Amino acid sequence: MKSNQKKILALTQAGSDIVHHHKVAQSEQLGVGLALVVAKRILERKYPGWLFSSVDVDVALAAGFIEGVGLVRQKNRATMRPDYFLVGRRAGSANSGCKVYVLECKGTHGNSYHSRKQLATASLQVGTIEVGSKTLPSLIVASRLSTAGVSIDVLDPPGDDDLWTGPSGELDSLLAEDPGPRQWTSGKPTFEQFHARQRELLGSGAYEASEAELRSARAAYEASANELPVIFQVPEDGKEWLFRVLARNAAHSVLRFAGDNTAASQFTSPRTADIQRLPIDDPAPDWQSFTVSAESSFDSHRFVGIKYTMPLPDGASLEIFRGVEKGMYENLREGRMGAYLQRARRLRDTWATVGRGAPASGSHQAVSVGSDGTGVRIRVV
Repeated sequence: MKSNQKKILALTQAGSDIVHHHKVAQSEQLGVGLALVVAKRILERKYPGWLFSSVDVDVALAAGFIEGVGLVRQKNRATMRPDYFLVGRRAGSANSGCKVYVLECKGTHGNSYHSRKQLATASLQVGTIEVGSKTLPSLIVASRLSTAGVSIDVLDPPGDDDLWTGPSGELDSLLAEDPGPRQWTSGKPTFEQFHARQRELLGSGAYEASEAELRSARAAYEASANELPVIFQVPEDGKEWLFRVLARNAAHSVLRFAGDNTAASQFTSPRTADIQRLPIDDPAPDWQSFTVSAESSFDSHRFVGIKYTMPLPDGASLEIFRGVEKGMYENLREGRMGAYLQRARRLRDTWATVGRGAPASGSHQAVSVGSDGTGVRIRVV
């Protein structure tokens, strides 16, 4: 991808001239990446001072002992679920809180018609998780990829977003221990659930349906019942439990990103402790070296993480560092979630300028830091 003459992000010609099955994979992967960036930007503008992290829906549901999830990422049409939870957390001086949105990511090389079809499918997926018999608020982000530019459409079906609010002093103690198993089950939506969701999406929830409309809706429900996705229901008194599962999962991911699997284990549920593995944890090939618990500076900020190096022609090396801002890393390692969130809020505005200065010794580099304190730097040395 590149910036075109209009300063718009676009596919390169080489990125566009690929066979169909490569386009499908490209649309999916780029669609996920673009959707995560756009959705977090939307929510952090809507809720200033809140930090939003992405948590894989299947991983979170499996970690939470909800039956019927099945193997992660092995879905069929009848068990389609959205891609991510976007977990918003805020730690203020007096009160803290947690919000959650559901995110479905779509991507296509087609035109706006294909994008609209994807949005229609996604509107069913984001309604498959209910808390207290209510759907969660959601964002559906569909990206259209072309050499003329990337276009992004966003839908935001409504829902109840608050999972937990309470004194800031309770935050660390709530997240210190695994919330334990729950045996809640899942199932196909009833006609009442199907019809309520349909009216909500159409914006007609305030009007009472006529008998003719109800008959038509029931016929549509019966005709599509076998293809409807499974609904996962968390009861009203499970809100705090869900908040704890999602917030702990987000903390676990940040520490894993820094390469500190030992510290991350304090936020792991017993069900997934032995099976969760990231591709970045795989052993390095012989030609690649890496250093765990390395420290590196992004401008004036210190980061803790892992550094990889690999040889390039003419004696140069490609160096990749991934890690977490040192103060935020130490807060999470010590289980101080409130202090981590407060530091994230203080530093958020500083990340926009990181890496924009001239790199040392004329080296080529790319730097990116997220609002959660995770950072990546790739450079030739």
